[in-house]
Amino acid sequence: MKLTRRQEEFIANLHELNRELDGPIHYSLLADRLGVSPFTAYDMLCLLEEKGLVCSEYQLASGKSGPGRAERVFYPTDKALAKKEHMLKEAGEHPFNQEGLQKFVLERMRLGEHPGYELSEEILARIPPEINEGGLRYCMEIMTVISLRLRGSSGMQVFTQHAPMFTSENTPVSCSSLCTLAGFAFGILAQEYISDPQWVDQLLEHVRQYTKIVAEMSPDDLLQLRNYVVELLEPLPTDA
Repeated sequence: MKLTRRQEEFIANLHELNRELDGPIHYSLLADRLGVSPFTAYDMLCLLEEKGLVCSEYQLASGKSGPGRAERVFYPTDKALAKKEHMLKEAGEHPFNQEGLQKFVLERMRLGEHPGYELSEEILARIPPEINEGGLRYCMEIMTVISLRLRGSSGMQVFTQHAPMFTSENTPVSCSSLCTLAGFAFGILAQEYISDPQWVDQLLEHVRQYTKIVAEMSPDDLLQLRNYVVELLEPLPTDA
């Protein structure tokens, strides 16, 4: 069962809230987390319930006892949990080293699949706050996260139209072209995720670090990074 990027986002945040609160959540909490209206959150949860990925029940509002109006609360089903665990287990079969990450993501994309929101968050969570070594790997991981988030976004078409200006074989490999490409992608994602400023700020810090590393890369590393980015971007138009 394929989910849209937006549905994946709701499921992922429902998982997080369910884990943080150790129980079902009211849809208004999910609305606050995602920066959407309570009506939007409720409608999406009902849709995901129809797909068998969410369950709901009624319980008294927190702090109340005895007769009173019950609230509808939601939690992920075993099916949703199994789907997440399967994806992360599959990703775990390809260690999050430079070669393993490339292999896993590119294999999924070549099969026409979208590894999705959760994997991009998993990659970000594994990236250390300070990069003391492995700069090429770090830059590849950041571009992987960007590619995963761009896939299916409303700005994807604009990005894929202009990306060849920076990745074409006719364009000399340079730190400026790779930095401009990352900045261009960030601008699109910042607009796409305007309702999640915390994530946008997090990505901005990574893009800043990326540009510092790329500026000091050797020609061989620049070429390797450019070739990897080209592979990441090739499947994107298939979702248009």
